[in-house]
Amino acid sequence: MGFNSHDVVTLKLDCAGWHHPYVVDITPMQLGEILLKLDDMAADTDEQATPAHAQKWPSPDEAYAAAPSISNECEWAIRTADEWADEGLDREWYLRHAAVLDRIALRDDADQRTAAAKAADATATLLLDLRRTAAAWDADAAATVLLDLDQAPRSYDARAYVRQQYALWAAEQPSDPCGTSSD
Repeated sequence: MGFNSHDVVTLKLDCAGWHHPYVVDITPMQLGEILLKLDDMAADTDEQATPAHAQKWPSPDEAYAAAPSISNECEWAIRTADEWADEGLDREWYLRHAAVLDRIALRDDADQRTAAAKAADATATLLLDLRRTAAAWDADAAATVLLDLDQAPRSYDARAYVRQQYALWAAEQPSDPCGTSSD
């Protein structure tokens, strides 16, 4: 079967949501050029889909290396929320609150179990799993609040963004924020 680059072919594009298909008559040479452009555009889109900032996000261990203990950070968040209830909370509170919720959500089962929970039956194990799931939901919600507060794109991984911002904030602190050691 012969192929002439000057023959005319009909290209019909029909996508969901379009009112009617797009139809155009083009030569195979033009079609080839369009397909190459689409391939280049797809490659560019793939590169943009993995933003450069994602490469700069620290791991949880890096972000929270010098963080106060989870219990001290929770106490700080509660105390500060009570003290600032009338004036409103600042970015630091939202950042540290999101970070501690992220840390709680990241903990392993073994880290979460107390002596009483270890001795408990399957019901206690179920409750621990539910607590970790709730912490993950809370961590996601708090991280999204920080994204919105900072007017960062919603396309960011919200919890990775919290880790990045916490690491940057912690690096600016003269010493450990609560004067305590980490978990």
